[in-house]
Amino acid sequence: MRGKGQVSIQVYDVQDEADRKHSEERLRASELRYRRLFETAKDGILILDAKTGTITDANPFLINLLGYSLEELLGATLWEIGPFKDIKESKLAFAELQDKEYIRYESLPLETKDGRSIAVEFVSNVYGLSAETRVIQCNIRDITKRKQMEEALRQSEERFRAALKNSRIAVFSQGRDLRYIWSYNSNLPTGETADRTLDELLETAEAASDTKVRLQVLETGIAARAEMRIAYGGRKHYYDVAIDPVLDSAGAVVGLTGVRIDVTELRETTEALREAKQKLTEEKLYLEQEIDTELGFGEIVGRSKALQAVMGNVRTVASTDATVLLLGETGTGKELVARAVHRTSKRCDKSFIKMNCAAIPSGLLESELFGNEKGAFTGAVNKKIGRLELADKGTLFLDEIGEIPLAMQPKLLRVLQDQEFERLGGLQTLKVNFRLIAATNRNLAEAMRDNEFRSDLYYRLNVFPIRIPPLRERRQDIPLLVEHFVQKFCLRMKKSITSIPQRAMDALKALDWPGNVRELENIIERAVILTQGSVLVVPLSEPIPLKEERSKGQTLEAAERGHIVRALRESHGQVGGMSGAAGRLGMKRTTLQSKMKHLGIDPHSGRPQH
Repeated sequence: MRGKGQVSIQVYDVQDEADRKHSEERLRASELRYRRLFETAKDGILILDAKTGTITDANPFLINLLGYSLEELLGATLWEIGPFKDIKESKLAFAELQDKEYIRYESLPLETKDGRSIAVEFVSNVYGLSAETRVIQCNIRDITKRKQMEEALRQSEERFRAALKNSRIAVFSQGRDLRYIWSYNSNLPTGETADRTLDELLETAEAASDTKVRLQVLETGIAARAEMRIAYGGRKHYYDVAIDPVLDSAGAVVGLTGVRIDVTELRETTEALREAKQKLTEEKLYLEQEIDTELGFGEIVGRSKALQAVMGNVRTVASTDATVLLLGETGTGKELVARAVHRTSKRCDKSFIKMNCAAIPSGLLESELFGNEKGAFTGAVNKKIGRLELADKGTLFLDEIGEIPLAMQPKLLRVLQDQEFERLGGLQTLKVNFRLIAATNRNLAEAMRDNEFRSDLYYRLNVFPIRIPPLRERRQDIPLLVEHFVQKFCLRMKKSITSIPQRAMDALKALDWPGNVRELENIIERAVILTQGSVLVVPLSEPIPLKEERSKGQTLEAAERGHIVRALRESHGQVGGMSGAAGRLGMKRTTLQSKMKHLGIDPHSGRPQH
């Protein structure tokens, strides 16, 4: 019989055997799982002897990756087939593998059997409790494609940076706090933008509107565009900003990305083109109006010595840029002479801009000459280009310059001296380059003595005066003028007049023509209208020859007064219009009104005022 102690020992042995078998089963299961993972892993795995560095195992993936057979790998050292082929580097690396339980290398070049070089991520783990049993497991992952993609991305970013470097385009990203995370080619005047907001980079007023748009994109998740305006370097800079939301995987807005383009030059060019277009439009309108109101004198007609002297002066002064002052009675053709100066000057291919200072109300005269900004005064709903700007590089003809108000004369003088001015309501000083030709039928020297005209402006205008003789001083030109006007109006009215009676021509030459060539033109137009055949019928009953009135002892002024009073009576006190006194006398309405004021004639009664 066995003793009690023997039974206990036998029970324990059985229990130990069972535990051992169970542990062995678990170990085999673990080894099977490890082996299955080892065989099927998608990374290369090398098992190294921790003491010698020789390869004791390699999984199929690594064998396929390197191109070596398992037999070629077994027994070889890591640096014979691995990334550590340099002896010095291999010893250091292996020593590091031995000392550390975990080590990781990235982007190591690993050469395959067929000579290809691949980039690998190398991760090493040391297993084993004793030096005898320790092994090193090296996981090798092929990251060649990833590195190729990273390099492609780097090159793409480099090309992107290079493309933006010399452009006016900036690209940026901001977080929800609107702080810049990064920016390429920042075209803001503040330089570095990282970790700063617009409010910190710019003045609050300049950043406010743009910040409002960005907050709206953060709140709504909808892309938007904004215009940013910044003043620096003495000018305004304009930016076109496109802003898009950045979303996380759940669709929440986590920041912004945007493109900012400097459109300052484009904006300035567009504005300059807009102004140029407006200038051309107004110039076109002005020229159309000029065509509509052109008196139609045609070319200067005549061979008299007095007229030849005028044209000699024109040829002399035309080649210069000197200011020309044309003096003469109304209707003598001062505008024609001004155009002749322009046509024979070096500015002939540029604009000839005319303004009659007496025909424009004094309240609008300054705006017509200098132009105005929008809102400069009541009724200024748009910006207006003045005659000075229209005449830039060309010629400005100011007719009836003696009618410019005293208050405006210093401004005109400044333009003539400095060639610069400001529009009404504007702050920008504009430069112009024009040639001035002025004309008047007033005696400016007397007006200057009477303090009705500034002396400094008078001397600035009186650089090269040309006196245009009245028609009574060039009577030998009357037949040529009559023939010229007959042909002109016959062509217009589709009539054929081939003969002008000598009696009619002598009568026309005998008149003193206070309205000068313009009055003669009106008389001939009326004669062509009245003529039904081929012989010109001249209404000899009017005008009355002034030399007859002077023969009775009257002065020229008294004769002129009588002539005007008669025209007023015949027109029943009407000054302007087709049947008014101005038309009968061949004068402009404003010129006749000026003469009536000077002579003290009441237009309503047709009699002198006392």
